[in-house]
Amino acid sequence: MIKNWDYHELHMDFSSMYDGGDHPSDIDMFYLCKDNTLIIGEIKNIKGTFTGGQRNLLTRVLDSHKWDAVGLYITHDKFVQNGDKAVDVSQCRVQEIYIKSEKQWRQPRKLVTVKEIIEYYKERARWKMTREY
Repeated sequence: MIKNWDYHELHMDFSSMYDGGDHPSDIDMFYLCKDNTLIIGEIKNIKGTFTGGQRNLLTRVLDSHKWDAVGLYITHDKFVQNGDKAVDVSQCRVQEIYIKSEKQWRQPRKLVTVKEIIEYYKERARWKMTREY
């Protein structure tokens, strides 16, 4: 985790990889449950935007996963200019969720944090693993 960008000296420059309509991208969060459910998250400041290209990339990665997969669009309200040093991702709000079996991005049915989503899928994995034996 990069806690303070002021001390982070090596920045990644992908500009030379841009080729017309192709754009390099990164994925901010990966979590693999014991039952192989994949959870991927894109984390943005509340003033940021979850672009169509990022949404398409996450959707393709999730749909190509052999087992269950979940995508999260996550927002936080931290600003380096305000002296914030780190973002506690566990407490960030999930703005949109993609569940592979549903094949669409949607808002969660209730306000939910990243931690609540992870805990739900961890518990589901434990339940599935005990039923198999």
